[in-house]
Amino acid sequence: MKPVTPLPPGPRGLPLLGSLLDYQKGAADFLLRTRTRYGADSRIRMGPYVFTLATSPASVYRVLVENRPNYERGVLYKQFELVMGRGLLTLDDEDWKPHRRAIQPAFTKAAVASYYPFIEHQAQSLVERWRQASAEGRPIELISECLRLASAVILEASLGVRASIADDALRRVVDESIDIMFPHGTLSEQLPEWLPTPRNRRVRQNRKRLLNFAQSVLDGHEADRDTIDVISSIRREHPDLSESELRDELLTIYLAGHETTAMGLCWALTMLAQQPGMHARLSEEAGATAVANVPSMAELAGFGYADAFVAETLRLFPPIWVFPRDAREDDTLSGYRVQAGTSVLLSPLVTHRDPDVWTNPSAFDPERFLGKQKHPRGAYIPFGLGARQCIGNAMALLEIKAFLATIAREFRLEVLPTSINSYGDSLVSLRPLDEVWVKVTPFDAARKVAV
Repeated sequence: MKPVTPLPPGPRGLPLLGSLLDYQKGAADFLLRTRTRYGADSRIRMGPYVFTLATSPASVYRVLVENRPNYERGVLYKQFELVMGRGLLTLDDEDWKPHRRAIQPAFTKAAVASYYPFIEHQAQSLVERWRQASAEGRPIELISECLRLASAVILEASLGVRASIADDALRRVVDESIDIMFPHGTLSEQLPEWLPTPRNRRVRQNRKRLLNFAQSVLDGHEADRDTIDVISSIRREHPDLSESELRDELLTIYLAGHETTAMGLCWALTMLAQQPGMHARLSEEAGATAVANVPSMAELAGFGYADAFVAETLRLFPPIWVFPRDAREDDTLSGYRVQAGTSVLLSPLVTHRDPDVWTNPSAFDPERFLGKQKHPRGAYIPFGLGARQCIGNAMALLEIKAFLATIAREFRLEVLPTSINSYGDSLVSLRPLDEVWVKVTPFDAARKVAV
């Protein structure tokens, strides 16, 4: 008789609820504790759902690359669809492929390079704002500042509209929409969408506001400009896409793109403020060749330590820290059985802290990305892996590196004692627990004080 492949171990939890309450108390920390206690691959029951937490590099590679056709976006992506509609993030297989082909030209190497003047402009504006804030004795709140920068770049560069189209009212709608997309395990999330519950009314109101915003982006699009942008690319490569589908794609690019880039930058700047030795090294690297406040793209390409600093930031604080896949058929991951119809949770946050792969995994150490160190396939996945890897990863890396190098060269940062520099009950992206306030001092002023 053929032996039955065992199910992975995991917490028993409570009757009916399973581990739902532990998850609600702090999702990220719960998954880290589960990995520590039960191993890299485990089984978690939360209410009516059963999940396989698959965090070993081999299992990650199996799900995202080796046996990718067996894994679809799944039931948890319905939360995303409530906000973004049916776009690149939520579509599967044959529905997804033409959308990806239509958008891909806007994120080629040449297209991303054409966006750099927009990044330079925003970086120069930041230098001016921060110098003024320093002169007036005002601290900077990093989360809101990074969201403003990333929003402006994606609107002006990738979508071809004015940054001012995103006002404070939209920011509140976006924040609430991001909260909706993250499953908190509440009863209201499991009720039918047609029921007139307070949550369902809130979902519909937010969706309407976001669609109005997407339409305003289409109305304000500069079709005759020289750069390649998302809207022009879609209209050229997929002309039969309906206006409704186009709006959904714009929401997907804007919401997913600017939020994750902003949080990657926010964590990089938080680390910069806490690591004076690394700050000095970044400042020296950026100042050695730069002739202006903001490095050129050619100069930026030579900043190897900045690359390592960004890579380590995304290892320790991956903006997309958890995402699901649903198994269509039974599969085996690292010797354990995954049952058809169940969800697999992949967590870059947990995989990136695997002690079997990373030495001293909780320490922030950019040196691990210098030289020729190699890691197993599936061990480093800040942008996913395989065919469904984030389409905007090159854009995000360029943006984070440019702002980091500019700030490291121009300012000294000091995190104020009132800020809490850890992640909490994370939403879709890995946000700090609370606002992060920093005191900024231009290096020329800092040097005068030192003298």
